[in-house]
Amino acid sequence: MHDLVVRNGRVALDGGWAECDIGIDSDRITALGSGLVGRAHIDASGTWVMPGGIDAHCHLDQPNWGGVDTADDFTSGSRAAAFGGTTTIVPFAMPGPGMTALAALDRSLDRANGRSLVDYGLHGVMTQDTGADIKAQTERLAVRGVPSVKLFMTYTGFAVSDDLMLRVMDAAHEAGAVVMVHAENDAAIRRTTARLAASDRTGFRYHAVAHAEILEREATHRAITLAEVTGARLVIVHVSGHQAADEVRRGQMRGIDVVAETCPQYLLLTAADLASAPDEAARFIFTPPPRSRAGQAALWDGLADGLIGLWSSDHSPYRLSDKLPADRPPSFLTAANGVPGLETRLPILFSEGLVTNRLTLSRYLALAGGEAARLYGLDRKGRIAPGFDADLVLWNPDRRWQVRAAEQQSAVDFSPFEGLWLTGRPRDVLLRGRLIVSNGVLHDANPGGRFLSRMSGVPRHRHPLEETTPWLDG
Repeated sequence: MHDLVVRNGRVALDGGWAECDIGIDSDRITALGSGLVGRAHIDASGTWVMPGGIDAHCHLDQPNWGGVDTADDFTSGSRAAAFGGTTTIVPFAMPGPGMTALAALDRSLDRANGRSLVDYGLHGVMTQDTGADIKAQTERLAVRGVPSVKLFMTYTGFAVSDDLMLRVMDAAHEAGAVVMVHAENDAAIRRTTARLAASDRTGFRYHAVAHAEILEREATHRAITLAEVTGARLVIVHVSGHQAADEVRRGQMRGIDVVAETCPQYLLLTAADLASAPDEAARFIFTPPPRSRAGQAALWDGLADGLIGLWSSDHSPYRLSDKLPADRPPSFLTAANGVPGLETRLPILFSEGLVTNRLTLSRYLALAGGEAARLYGLDRKGRIAPGFDADLVLWNPDRRWQVRAAEQQSAVDFSPFEGLWLTGRPRDVLLRGRLIVSNGVLHDANPGGRFLSRMSGVPRHRHPLEETTPWLDG
C-alpha cells in the first residue's frame, strides 16, 4: 500500500499521455499503474497530471543596487511559483557591490532558509569585482552544489570584460559547470544611450533603441565564439528575437555546446508596447526589450524544433514606483529593469504552446522543466517516473481565466500580461508528495522547500582551442 495515490488523471509521461495512477511513498514516485491502493488518495478526474515545473532563471531577495529593492523575497516568490505550477526554482545568488560570488551564495542561502514554499537551487554570479581568484571561486561553487555561473556583458557594476569571460569559461570547463550569459554589447549600449540622452530622447520607447537587437546579436556571437575557444558549456539567457536565435543555431551547427533560453515576454510583447502612455509602457521595461512580431514567430519555431531549450520567467520583481519615480519624468534611463513572471510562466506555455498545438507534449515537457533538470543537474526533477520526486501539478485544461496582478501571489503590483486570457490553470500542486495548493487555494503554508545541491548535469565533451589541431584542416 502506498502512502498516497493520485488516480484517474490523464498523466504526461515521457512516451506520451497515459491513463494511470501514480503511487507515492515518502517523497518519491514509486509506481505507475492501474488500481493502485494508498492510505490516502487524490482524485485527478478531469485533470492533466504534469510534472512540477522548473524555473531556472528568476531573481528573488537581491541586494539593493541603485537604491532599488526587489519586491519578492523567497516567501512571496516561491508562493507565486507554486500557484503557477512551478515546484523548483533556481534564482541567482546576486552579489552586492564588491561582494565575492561565495559571499553572495552565503547571503542567498541565509535569505532562502526556512522561507521557500518550493524546492530551490542557486546560480553563482561573477562580476568584475567578485575577486581575482576566479578558478577557486568557481570550483568552490561547484563543490557547494552550484555548478552554474552567470555573467553579464552589460550593466554598470556587472559587465565583464572578454578577458574575465574567458577566465570564467576556462574555470567552468574544468569544474564541469555551466556558464550563463546575458549577451548585449555594453560599449554600444553606452554610446547609443548617451546620444539619445543628449537629444532628449529618453522616453520609454527609446529603451528599444538603446538596447537594439543588433547589439544582442553581436554579443551572442562573441559569447558563443569564446565558448568555442574554451570548450565551455554555454547558455544564452533570455534570447529576445530571431537575430540572437540565428547566432545560437549557427553555433549549434558548428557543434558548440550552447543552449538558448527565452521567456514569455518575448513571445507576447513587442517594441510597440513601449510607445504607449508612460503609465502603461512602464510595465514593459525589461532587458533585452521586446522585439517584433516576426521575431516572435522565429522564437515559436525555435521552441518547437528544439533550437531553444529553456523557457524561463526572468522574474525580476520591481514595483511600478521603481519604474515611474514620482520625483522625475518617465525615462528609460532611470526606470528599474525587469518584470514579474514566476506565476504566469507555465500557464502561458500551457495555454499558448500545448493547448494551441504549437508544441508537442514532449516539447512542452522539455520546456516546462525537463531540459532545465538535465542541463542544471536536477536529477530527481522534471519527470513523472519511478524514483523521481513526487512534484506533480494537476491542471484543469479547460479553465479560462484572465491574468490580473491583483489576484496573483507576487508582491509586485503589476503584470506585463494584465488582461491576457489563458486556457488551463493548475488546480492542485504537490511538492515531494505534499499537497501545497488545493483547488487553487493555498493548502499548506509551511515553507518546506529544500535547497538542492546540484551536480553537473551534462558531461563536458568539447576541448579548448589549444587542444585541437585546426592547422591540419585542409
